[in-house]
Amino acid sequence: MVVTAGAVRAHGPTRSPDTHTAELEALLRHAADARAGAARAVLVRGPAGIGRTHLLSVASERLAAEGMTVRRVTGLPGGAAVVRAVDVLLEPPPEMPLPTSPETSPETTPARPTAAAGPRDTHRDWHRLLRHTLDLLAGGPTALVIDDAQWCDEASLRCADFILRRSAAQPLLIVLAQRTGAPGPGTRVLTEILAQDRCALLELGPLGEPGTQRMITRVFGGPADPLFVRRCTETTGGNPLLLDRLLRTLRTVGIPPDADALHQLSTVHQTVLTSLIPDFLAAGPRPARQVATALAVLGRAAVDPLAALSGLSGRRVESALSCLRHIEAVLPGSPPRMREGIRTAVLAALDGPELQGLRVRAARVLSDAGHPAAEVAEQLALLDRIDEPWMFAVLRDALAEAPTPATVRAAGRWLRGGPGRGLTATERRDLHVELARAASRTFVAPAHALWHLRQALAVTPGPREQAPVAVQYAMMALGTRRAPEALRLLERVLDDLRDAAGAGAEPADREVRVTVESALLATAVNDRTALPAARARAASMPVPSGHSPADRRLLAALSAFAALDGGSARRAAALARQALRADEPGTAGWGVFCSSAVLALADSVDEALAALDHALSPAEAHPPLWPRRAALAGRSLILHGIGDVPAAARDAWAAVEVVGPAGAPPLAHIALSSVLLSQGEAPQAGAVLDALARTAPDLDRSVWEWHHYLYTRGRILRELGDLEGALELWRRCGRSQEEAGIANPVLAPWWLPTATTLGRLGRGAEAAGIVAAARERARCWGTARAMGLGMVAAASVVEGRGRTALLAEAVGLLAESPARLELAKAEYQLGRELLALGDACGARGHLRQAIGLATRCGYHVLAAIARDALVTAGGRMPQLAAIPLDSLTHSERRIATLAQSGHSNKKIAGALFITPRTVEMHLTNVYRKLDVRGRADLPRDLGGHPGAPRPADGLSATS
Repeated sequence: MVVTAGAVRAHGPTRSPDTHTAELEALLRHAADARAGAARAVLVRGPAGIGRTHLLSVASERLAAEGMTVRRVTGLPGGAAVVRAVDVLLEPPPEMPLPTSPETSPETTPARPTAAAGPRDTHRDWHRLLRHTLDLLAGGPTALVIDDAQWCDEASLRCADFILRRSAAQPLLIVLAQRTGAPGPGTRVLTEILAQDRCALLELGPLGEPGTQRMITRVFGGPADPLFVRRCTETTGGNPLLLDRLLRTLRTVGIPPDADALHQLSTVHQTVLTSLIPDFLAAGPRPARQVATALAVLGRAAVDPLAALSGLSGRRVESALSCLRHIEAVLPGSPPRMREGIRTAVLAALDGPELQGLRVRAARVLSDAGHPAAEVAEQLALLDRIDEPWMFAVLRDALAEAPTPATVRAAGRWLRGGPGRGLTATERRDLHVELARAASRTFVAPAHALWHLRQALAVTPGPREQAPVAVQYAMMALGTRRAPEALRLLERVLDDLRDAAGAGAEPADREVRVTVESALLATAVNDRTALPAARARAASMPVPSGHSPADRRLLAALSAFAALDGGSARRAAALARQALRADEPGTAGWGVFCSSAVLALADSVDEALAALDHALSPAEAHPPLWPRRAALAGRSLILHGIGDVPAAARDAWAAVEVVGPAGAPPLAHIALSSVLLSQGEAPQAGAVLDALARTAPDLDRSVWEWHHYLYTRGRILRELGDLEGALELWRRCGRSQEEAGIANPVLAPWWLPTATTLGRLGRGAEAAGIVAAARERARCWGTARAMGLGMVAAASVVEGRGRTALLAEAVGLLAESPARLELAKAEYQLGRELLALGDACGARGHLRQAIGLATRCGYHVLAAIARDALVTAGGRMPQLAAIPLDSLTHSERRIATLAQSGHSNKKIAGALFITPRTVEMHLTNVYRKLDVRGRADLPRDLGGHPGAPRPADGLSATS
């Protein structure tokens, strides 16, 4: 125990306390009794920060001012075996003083402690100290003040009790201050002294609102709002130290004590608490520090692991936790968890080697106790060195159970370190592939996974062994800047396979080549520069059966080439269905994404969404993140295309949610930009694409992303009023598609806004050639959406009744398609043209249709414009009552339509590639929303409701 002592002298006016005035007056009354010749002891007791030391300082000054000799000593934890408090209190040596403790009053002169010199004769020693006390009393009334007496040595406190009993008729006052919740060597003796008649107790409780108001007035120089006073009292629990620090912090940052500051109090309080608690712990009992350190290392732990790591018994851990909860270092609840800011401060106080050693011990404790590998790996992942065999074994188990970025990086460090260099080439390759798989499930962008696969390729000798790794690399690189590199890698591996096999290739060799070729085509189908050569390669390949992963990948690639060629939507959709029906369930991979995109282009939206719904509800706990984000982006674009803007927005925002600086797939940003544009947020939509352009410099190499980017960017410029800039971007999109040989009319249909904008500018002749070519391609593709959009474009280059006739035909075609958003636009255009021709009655009907569709789609910009036109046409605003059918999601409406047609849950599940349980879940939601008891009560007009899906292929109304 370290102690400081000295005489307290009066120096001018004494301090007046803001707090505990009643307790101060009681203490001074006890002092007056002592001066009258009745020796007394007073025990001042209270928790940390309650103001004990401040009260003793003010009381000591008052007593010194009244002529009393005041000697004061303060005990600190950890020094009870070094020096006795009573020696320093009664025999201060004259040497140079030591530095004071934070709790020593500036008027005291600390004395240098000396080590205890072996056993003492207690009787002679106490009588010697009694004589010293009597010498002090000969000079007048004396007060002996011992602060933090719980940390004083037991012998000193017993000696003080002996002196008190032998000085009963002397003017002696002994003041003992005890911090509650912090047991020490002197705690038991203090309890015994308090049990005697000559000792009075002063309990220091929390401040009430009057005491809080006095402190606020002192700090801020004026009174505070009553609500502010009440909240400060509640927040700090009436603790003067915490309240003082809180008020001074508020004053420093310029927050006044009024009602407007209430919402900021909690945040500032947590900051202050975080700054104070490390000091409380440093000055508190050692077990509390040990448990706090163990809990900071473990993060969240029960009593047994805390006991094992701290080296304490379970009972002492429970006691320490109670202390830590009392000072709000540990949050309520079980298992115990430390406040994050305090945890950071506790860990920062540990030096590097000590913290590393604690983490190794913590990992061992958790491992020995049978905790999950992922929990043990959290400790190992924070180590600078992972050099013991058991450590990597735990990390490997954690990667298989629940991989995290930290465990992937830690395993990588082990592999790059000394232990990893001792592995064979095959072992290193397998571990790199394993880490790549784990990285793809923990990092949004696949850069980490691709790095591990490159390392695996570097230690893999022959093309046959390289082929599966190269295929994995190519599939993970899709949609990233590494895609061109993956394409070159696959071409090299394919050439090496041909050279190695020669003329007499075995069936196994041919299977490997098919695997590589399918990956090559899947990569090339989204590379504009490689597309022509890949198209020729695809044309020479037979349609596979779809029994192997390579076959499924090849089917998806062939469906994409068929869609890009624009020849037949029916044929492209058939290939896509074959790829999906053979695909494995619950995998949001490239094959599902590509096939669903083709089906959406072919107007088979139900099947496309079913495939993506199925893929986005995977059975595995940690699916690859990059493909999942791409699938969300694809689903957002499809939902937007059918007019479900709110659902499209949810998927788009989910797709761009990033974990790390690399961001989300480019298509996710494009999907979000499209949604924002439909929500009337053109500037924000432009900002999203600006950010994409900065982070994806190779975007112009892609097929799907680049053309969607140009198309959407042009629409944004049009909304912002830059029509010429928009036309230039759309023409650029058309030139790019032509250079790549893309003939699909609905893949980024640049020609439609080009024609309508030129028509608005009175340059219809300029658009005639564009419209003619687009209508021919729409006829070849053969979907209702494509031909309906072709009619809309054609209407923009003619005038009068010819335009209304084309728009009426477009409305009829689009009504047969899933494109509700485009139907709403066509209805509005037709209504506007009829109004211009003087047919207000006919215009009102179409404008009402446009308003209803746009409202249900969530396309509020169009709904507002159509309402203005309706008012101009003399129509009333339609009362769009909430129709129960409108509350159904697309999936719910799709399943309800099939169920109402008489199909069983099993047949619906098989047709939509989902489980019967998922069908049951959707139908339950439908029954609840429509307030019906079963499928027999479903309304008969489900299939005829605007925008309702048609039955999926393979399920007719009578099958």
